[in-house]
Amino acid sequence: MKKPPSKATPPSCAHGIPGCAKDHAQHDQIGAGLRARGNRMTRARAALVTLFSDSHTPFTAAELGSELAKLDISVNKTTIYRELDFLMAEQIVREIDLMDGKKRYELFQHQGHHHHLVCTKCKQIQCVELPQDLDALERKIERS
Repeated sequence: MKKPPSKATPPSCAHGIPGCAKDHAQHDQIGAGLRARGNRMTRARAALVTLFSDSHTPFTAAELGSELAKLDISVNKTTIYRELDFLMAEQIVREIDLMDGKKRYELFQHQGHHHHLVCTKCKQIQCVELPQDLDALERKIERS
């Protein structure tokens, strides 16, 4: 009788994320900043920072849980919210409201202004970088 094929472990990046071979320069910078302030980079925290660093769209807490599960990182909902609170307090992520009743989170960007386009049919979210603040432009137009 033949043995079932063994499940090979996918290669992981330097941060131990299975199946990942990406360059995580932004992740490394965030991690170094957290450690310099005396904070730990747990596996879940590191994975969340990587997800935010690699994504150009915001996540709900449920989506983060699903993404972590895909990475074979098991955390409960309370841990996800605790980590989001911590990352917001450290100004690494921010909460955004797309007016659909769901809280979403994205990497806090110190430079560049962007908006979110939401498809009315499929609800896909796309970030759009803008060279300047539209609110200031709107005020300028209103004064004209």
